[in-house]
Amino acid sequence: MLLKVLVVDDDIVTRTNMSTLLDWEKHGFELAGAAVNGENALQLIDGCPPDIVITDMSMPVMDGIVLIKSIEHRYPHIKIIALSGYDDFDYVRQSMKEGAIDYLLKHKLSPESLLAALDAARQCILGERRVLADRHRAIEQLASAKDILTREFIRKLLSGEFTDPEKIENNLRQLDINLDMKNLVVIAAEIDDYSFMEDTNSAGERGKLIKAFLEIARDILNERTGTFVGHIANGAFVIIFSFGDINSSAYIYNHITSAIERIKTSIKRYLNITACFGISSECRNITGLSGFYREAQSLLKERFYEGKDRILRRNNTEKTADRFISLDLKDERNLVLNIKSFERQEVHKIIGDIFNRIVREKVDYQAVQMIAAELFNIASKIARECDVDFSGFVKGMPFKTLQKYDTAADIKEWILEIYDGLMKTLQAKAPDSDYSEITKKAVSFIHANFRKNLSLNAAAEHIGVNSSYLSHVFKEDIGKGFVEYLNSIRIEKARMLIESGNVNLKSVVGKLGFSNYNYFFKVFKEFTGMTPLEYEECTRK
Repeated sequence: MLLKVLVVDDDIVTRTNMSTLLDWEKHGFELAGAAVNGENALQLIDGCPPDIVITDMSMPVMDGIVLIKSIEHRYPHIKIIALSGYDDFDYVRQSMKEGAIDYLLKHKLSPESLLAALDAARQCILGERRVLADRHRAIEQLASAKDILTREFIRKLLSGEFTDPEKIENNLRQLDINLDMKNLVVIAAEIDDYSFMEDTNSAGERGKLIKAFLEIARDILNERTGTFVGHIANGAFVIIFSFGDINSSAYIYNHITSAIERIKTSIKRYLNITACFGISSECRNITGLSGFYREAQSLLKERFYEGKDRILRRNNTEKTADRFISLDLKDERNLVLNIKSFERQEVHKIIGDIFNRIVREKVDYQAVQMIAAELFNIASKIARECDVDFSGFVKGMPFKTLQKYDTAADIKEWILEIYDGLMKTLQAKAPDSDYSEITKKAVSFIHANFRKNLSLNAAAEHIGVNSSYLSHVFKEDIGKGFVEYLNSIRIEKARMLIESGNVNLKSVVGKLGFSNYNYFFKVFKEFTGMTPLEYEECTRK
């Protein structure tokens, strides 16, 4: 790296001679400019400070002595070489007194003398930079050591290893941790979806994110005394508030909630992330803080039911007893029935009901994973039966992905995406791709309206064609008449409903658009060779 040199002299001959006396860059210097007097030099220095200034002593407007004083005051790191036109030792003595490191006489100036002075200035600069670098390194090492000691102290405090009040107070004082010994509240915080960040962000990127989170939190919390915030591990943080002689619970929790809301808003705005915060009860003495930290951590588990971007406290997360639930045969049959019928809305309702129950009963996390695995396996089984490529809508390793989700709502959305992808793929495989556009529209109309009192005329009117023409084209494409095809769809749905065990036979009539039970009975036997009752008994064997 070249050192920048500014030459200051009112004599153009001297300035020109100076520029040609050396091959500046070869020797590690850059002639960065020239000034005609001290005032002009200060203007140039303010714009772009050089490393070295070579200045004449006797100049108009502002002489060298005044310039040296100004540089020493405003830019003490700049090294100054005095330049005099004659052996005026008063000038030389004064320049050295004011801070010049060397001097040159114009009439004795040579490449060797100039280079010797520049080298002396360079050694001063490099020496100061080494000292400064060593000082910075020492400060960083001290700060790093202090951070390590602070993290270790907080870890021991939160784990209950520190119980002696005197030792705790000494550590707080020595580590400059601004906490009182009484009336504390501890908050456990976790960045939402951090597990997915570990897959998509490098360690360096995650480190920057954590640092930014801490900076935002500290900026907000530093507005009051008696707070601490630190990173625990893997996107998890601890925040401690202490209130000393303040005993008002209303004041304490209003103050904490206000601060946490500001942190939530700021990280969302500036970092595009959310986090959940579990707020403990009031800890009357710091020696018992570990139990309250465990309480705050336990509250964070409620994120699974409550959702992301939440502040969680005991009074709004009353937990019912864990109950293990699993899908029963009715749930599975309903899903299979509606998936194969492409009943997206009904599938979403069934999945929604399952997860509403999970949240309502606060089902144990491991049980939820088992339920989600069952739902996944149902989709996988249908895909295999229908010869569908499951990888088309399930990315990566599903059971590993399942473990990364923080909330029941996330798991539900993941399952729904899989089911939607499966139904879309199954629908695309339906054997109507070679049908005419009229027949396709008619088939779509039948599937959407088979529960209603449907007719050929209604379908023709909906499509915008003559009913006779629709009847002809439809039978030519499908090989069945309109009514026969409609009834085949209805009977297939009836079979699925009966197999699910979810309905009584009388209710099937109204669900599938048949005018009366006798007509349903007749059509069902024509298509299956059995009465509905016989079919029901057969499915139970």
